[in-house]
Amino acid sequence: MKSLITIIIFVLRHLLAVILAIILGSVLWVLLYLVLLMFAVLTNQGLGGPAAYPVGALLILVGCSVIGWGVFAPACAVGALCCRILKWRKLAAIPIVFVCGFFLSYLWYFGFVESMTTSPMSSGWEVLKNFILYLSIPLGIYWWLTEGPGALIEAYRRRLVRKRREQEVF
Repeated sequence: MKSLITIIIFVLRHLLAVILAIILGSVLWVLLYLVLLMFAVLTNQGLGGPAAYPVGALLILVGCSVIGWGVFAPACAVGALCCRILKWRKLAAIPIVFVCGFFLSYLWYFGFVESMTTSPMSSGWEVLKNFILYLSIPLGIYWWLTEGPGALIEAYRRRLVRKRREQEVF
């Protein structure tokens, strides 16, 4: 039962994080669209097509959902599972999450290239470079928002236990 509660809390944390990313992306899209609209009016340029706003909003929704549930949440799950099985500290999950996030983004990229385009697959180094440039910082922020507080509490708790043991020795 304890494992089921842990899984449910994990899923809810990540659901909340993806929803917050969608909301933040939507707010930024609205602000950007309004700035572009004002720029178009002030410079007497065309306002663009009527599909620009809804397509942008749809891209935010789909992008945050795919990256959140297809890369970030599974990478965090693998990191948490490895730390639980190996009895490592939660902070040790950071490199595991990074590597798993890269492999998941590589799989998504490979699936996209194979199913949607006729161009050849980029090298693994190119995908790694793009992962580091575009997804490593968002993945880090995502991990610290969802898993970081628990990791810091665990680290603080371990430090307190260690201090108490040192005091008991003397």
